[in-house]
Amino acid sequence: MSTVNKKKNDWFDQANGYIILAGIIAVVAGFGTSRIFDSWGLSSLIPMGIGGAVIIGFSTVAAMRRNWFSTEASRRKALVGTNVAIMSIFAACIFAIVGFLNNRHYERFDLTVTGKYSLSSKTKNILKNLDKPIVITTLFNPGEMFYEQILDILKEYAYHTDKIKVESVDPLRNRTKVEELAKRLNISDLQLNTVVFECGEYSKHVQQNEVIEKQYPFKFKGEEAFTEAILNVTQEKQTAIYFVTGHGERQFEDFDRGGISGIANALKRDNCRVAPLDILSSKKIPDDCEVLVIAGPAKAYLTEELNIIRSYLENRGKLLLMLEPALSPNAPTGFKTLLPEYGIAVRDDVVVYNKVNMPLFGIQTVAEIYVGKDEYAEDHPIVNDLKTYNTIFFGACPVDASPPNDQMPYQATVLIRAPEGSWGEIDVANLRQKKPEYNIDTDVQGPVSLAVASQVKELPKSVTQSHPAMANDPTAKPQGARLVVFGDVNFATNEYIENPGNTDLFRNSINWLAKKETQLGISAKPPDFRKATISPIQMKVIFWISIAGIPVIPIVIGSIVWWKRRR
Repeated sequence: MSTVNKKKNDWFDQANGYIILAGIIAVVAGFGTSRIFDSWGLSSLIPMGIGGAVIIGFSTVAAMRRNWFSTEASRRKALVGTNVAIMSIFAACIFAIVGFLNNRHYERFDLTVTGKYSLSSKTKNILKNLDKPIVITTLFNPGEMFYEQILDILKEYAYHTDKIKVESVDPLRNRTKVEELAKRLNISDLQLNTVVFECGEYSKHVQQNEVIEKQYPFKFKGEEAFTEAILNVTQEKQTAIYFVTGHGERQFEDFDRGGISGIANALKRDNCRVAPLDILSSKKIPDDCEVLVIAGPAKAYLTEELNIIRSYLENRGKLLLMLEPALSPNAPTGFKTLLPEYGIAVRDDVVVYNKVNMPLFGIQTVAEIYVGKDEYAEDHPIVNDLKTYNTIFFGACPVDASPPNDQMPYQATVLIRAPEGSWGEIDVANLRQKKPEYNIDTDVQGPVSLAVASQVKELPKSVTQSHPAMANDPTAKPQGARLVVFGDVNFATNEYIENPGNTDLFRNSINWLAKKETQLGISAKPPDFRKATISPIQMKVIFWISIAGIPVIPIVIGSIVWWKRRR
């Protein structure tokens, strides 16, 4: 009988450790299953429950069979072990609570100089004002270029709003998910290496070539493409932008340095539809026109055309006007008679110049005007976010706000002024033959205003009739026109559009005119490409330091120690 009991005890002692190990494996497997499927189901809870019961049960039986608590020493060891186990459980619980709180309430900080891992203020404004849920699905192979960067930036989108849900699908390993997505989108086949944006019945597919500029140095343009896709799927219609033609204006289909194709492409990324418009031929402004753009006319507008524009503005129209100095071959445009009705004064026969200190040449007078934070308006939605960026104008004419007038239903606000040391040059006839000099008696004293925004203001009914369009109706109210007038068009051309603030100044003006304030701000900038240029001498220094210098250091130190100990 004793032999049988001894065999049973030997069997238990031999198998007990393996059984407890199996219980630990079951707990780990159940936890791993829950993480793989991202849910706590029977497939994860059953192994964890059985494994935990086995561990506790067999450990307790082993402790009782081996009389761990029979002596004072064993009881002390048991108490110490129990204390360690309890403290370990408490520590694990604390870490779990901290992890839970960190997952629910956490902050992210971007410490890079260029803000490489941060979204632009414009994108944040758009995400903040989302009112519809968006599902973003990535169909990229993990080995593709910029794969990790794509996932990181999409996590940033999800971090800034709870309206976005991001799903990553490996198209080669999970064909079922791909087929389900294609069926949901009513598409026969999905292209690999794309990012799909869904919002209700609308969807947008962002191809890999839209995210990566495949020419050296490779540039990641993910934020620009993804924000455009969000606008496309959340906005029911595109903003209609018409560019006036027929007077020598800059063309949005012109890809030369003087064209504005770059700014037109930027508008398309903002979900805008751009189209040309010949006012004299159409005899009207289209009903769907949300913003009318006149980009640098070189010839005068007829009275009929100005009346059509005036009628459009009185019907809550929106106008972005970019003028140029009336130097040959440019001629006065005729807007000097229209703009005062909206509190804007323009001098189309004046050129603004700026004194700058140029190396080797000293103080020079140039046509380029560099606008910094001190030259922007103190408070206006168009320029509030631009004050950390510089904008460059080239050859501008003064555009100013008229003095406040209680009889005027429109209030104009100066957006940008030229820096100190600038003035308005009156003597334009001899401008090409001689260097301009400031004449205090005749020239326009600086700082000169370069851009103005005007919108309707609330007035008593008794004074609204002072406006020309309201003269026959004493009870009329302002209709809410908005205007932005620049004394320069070159800042929006392909030649200058790459300067830090130029593109955003134009896009913010369009969005403010179209009353799309949620899209104001700084747009995404392509990441800068930095490289180190190393001379041959520097290469030799690096070579000898790495090959000879570093190995010599421990030898020298060891030799010094050996010499001191020897003595």
